[in-house]
Amino acid sequence: MTKRPEVKTSAKHPIPERHRKIGPLSRRFFQVYLGLISEVLEPFDLDPAFYSVLVELHDNPGVDQRRLGDALGIDRTTIGEMVDELERRRLLERKVAAEDRRARSLRLTKQGDALRLKIRPHMLAAQERFEAPLSASERPVFLDLLYRVVTGSLDHEQTGGFRRRKRKKAN
Repeated sequence: MTKRPEVKTSAKHPIPERHRKIGPLSRRFFQVYLGLISEVLEPFDLDPAFYSVLVELHDNPGVDQRRLGDALGIDRTTIGEMVDELERRRLLERKVAAEDRRARSLRLTKQGDALRLKIRPHMLAAQERFEAPLSASERPVFLDLLYRVVTGSLDHEQTGGFRRRKRKKAN
């Protein structure tokens, strides 16, 4: 049996051995990452998912709303609300797509791209803090493993987020 390397843990929030399973750790992983990113984005009055939209539009200008949502794993209703908000804030613009007049082509405005560029170094620093417990050689391995687990399980993705199940009424 291989001994696990010693992990520096926060004395404030130790995780008991019984919670070192995929479910509890993946939830905590997301909470920690979301906390770091939220700290970065708070001064810019932006939620993490909105920043993801700015980055995706920079990388894929002209994408339509449906494909944008698909790329980010965001359901149609939510991506529609997000696009409305970013357009209201003049961070993106939508135009009728030339190839399909029913679709809307999305692009960052100059303001949107300037905001993305202003935030980027802060996001990279937060990512560095998040990965700090890993050595330089472990980081790409971790990212590859995480990618493989996620992409190998996308058939089970629920893009609407956590929703309580409705209780069935007793007859």
